[in-house]
Amino acid sequence: MVTCAELADHWDQVIGQFLVGGPAVPLDPEMQAWATAYRGRGRGEVSHDAFPEPYIGALDHRPVGVFLGLNPGQAQLDFQGRSGLFADEIRYHGTYSAWAATWPYLRDPWVARMGANRYLRSRLAFLRTWTEQPALTADAMVTFELYPWHSTAVTASMRPDPGVVREFVWQPIRELAAPVFAFGKPWFGLLEDGFGLHVVDRLGAGGRQYPSEVPSRAVLVLRGGDRVIVVAERHSGSAGPPRRSEARVLREAIEPWLGQQ
Repeated sequence: MVTCAELADHWDQVIGQFLVGGPAVPLDPEMQAWATAYRGRGRGEVSHDAFPEPYIGALDHRPVGVFLGLNPGQAQLDFQGRSGLFADEIRYHGTYSAWAATWPYLRDPWVARMGANRYLRSRLAFLRTWTEQPALTADAMVTFELYPWHSTAVTASMRPDPGVVREFVWQPIRELAAPVFAFGKPWFGLLEDGFGLHVVDRLGAGGRQYPSEVPSRAVLVLRGGDRVIVVAERHSGSAGPPRRSEARVLREAIEPWLGQQ
C-alpha cells in the first residue's frame, strides 16, 4: 500500500526534477502508461510545459472530505511553467507537497491575476453544505485528480490503468479515512471495478429515484472494507458538484449509509 508520505515524496521528486529541466512525465513504465491513457486533441491536448498537479491540500492530517476530479485544467505557464510564479513558490517552499498545502489557487497571486478559482470554491462550498459547517476552510479538504497533467478541456476518453490509479490515488486516500466525493463520469467504472469497493446504492438516472431536479444526475454510493464512504456523481454538461439545494437533497437520500461510517 502506498502511504500519503510515500505519495508526497514521489511527486516531490517528479516535480522537483521538472523544475530543473526534467520531463513532466517520468520515464518509468507506470507513469508513462498513466500519461498515455488520455490523448486529447485541440483544446484537450496535454501540456507538458507545465508541472503536473496530482493533488492539492495537505496529506499529513485527516481532512473532512476528499474530492476526486478529472485533471488540473488549463495550463497557465505564467504560473505552472518552469519560470512561472508557482514554480518559484515551490522552490521557495522546498517541495511540491509543502506548496500544495498552502492552497495556492485560493490566494494571491492567483486570485489577483486570474480571479476566483471556481473549481476549488465550488468544492469547498459543497463540503460546507454537506457537513453543515459554513465556517470550514480549505484545509478541511484534499483534492486528487484522475489524470495529473494539464489540458484546457477533456476531449477524449480518460481511461488510466486501474492499478496505477489504485496505487497513486486510492491507496493514499484510504489512509486519509475521510468521506470521498467523485465528480465526473470517468470515475464511475474505476470505482465500481478497480478498487475493491461495493456499490450499496444507486440513485437518480439508472437507480432509485430521489427528489433531484436534474434528470441526468446519476449517483453511486460505495463502501470499502475499511468503511470509507464514496459518493460518485455525474450529470450532463459538467463534472462539478451539485448546487447547495441538490447537495442537501442528496445527503438526505443517502443519510442511512453515512451513519454506518
